[in-house]
Amino acid sequence: MEENAWLNQEVNNLKKGETSFKLLSILEGTKSLAAEQSKRLQQAQDELDGRTWSPDKW
Repeated sequence: MEENAWLNQEVNNLKKGETSFKLLSILEGTKSLAAEQSKRLQQAQDELDGRTWSPDKW
């Protein structure tokens, strides 16, 4: 999640003065999407690492 720190900070800055529910929802969705992508990337890297070091696959 450290990769998303900049994005989260920017989204939070944009949300501070915003009153539109639609824009607030989009901004919150952006944060959620970035977190999900980060999680899936980490899972894919972990899977690749696990498959690489699995003796069954040698």
